[in-house]
Amino acid sequence: MKKFWIAELFVFVVLPFCQPIVAQGKPNVVPLCQPAQEKPTVLPICQPTVVEEKPAASGQAQYRIPVDQLQIYVDGFHNYKKDANLPGDKQHQMRVTHYCVPLSDDLIQCAVYDGNQKSAHLIGLEHIVSDSVYQGLPASEKKYWHPHDGEVDTGMLDLPGMSDDQKQGLLKMIRSTHGKTWHVWDPAKDRVPMGEPRLMWAIAPDKENAATKKAVEQRKKDPRF
Repeated sequence: MKKFWIAELFVFVVLPFCQPIVAQGKPNVVPLCQPAQEKPTVLPICQPTVVEEKPAASGQAQYRIPVDQLQIYVDGFHNYKKDANLPGDKQHQMRVTHYCVPLSDDLIQCAVYDGNQKSAHLIGLEHIVSDSVYQGLPASEKKYWHPHDGEVDTGMLDLPGMSDDQKQGLLKMIRSTHGKTWHVWDPAKDRVPMGEPRLMWAIAPDKENAATKKAVEQRKKDPRF
């Protein structure tokens, strides 16, 4: 895959939203493509270059740059890799939300939650790389990375709230990428994170269980969960 895949992300997703974003109850959220006026050194997401930020002066608001840049919302489904070969009705498939930011032409990082409301739990993380990066990994590492083509082709992966043109452009780019995902918590089972991180996987197109299919259809009517 060409190294400029991240440019498509900016064209279809970031650039159309290059206006200050004001989240409800959070008037100081860092905008996507323009530094906030009160923080002229804030690194805009449109320039994914790593820089060191000075700590906020005493009495000023804390810097929230890393989390405020997580403006790309991807809705999808995960299952445990250890169960990937089981029939779909034997798998523990779960709907999750990804809040992401590109770090370079070949790497996106995402915080993974079990919902998109105030009560959502932070359950893991996912790193996404371009196909060119994935192909260059040793075989011992590739076993941790899952493809995204099946999720895109079946509609399990979606970007709620995005226009069709923007959505299709981004999904086309995501289709050839690969993700490495770890979950540290299953709130449906445990009150707090328990045990070791679990390697997650993409649900095979022919193994969507009834609950996942129902969730996909429900999401079309109301993305909240």
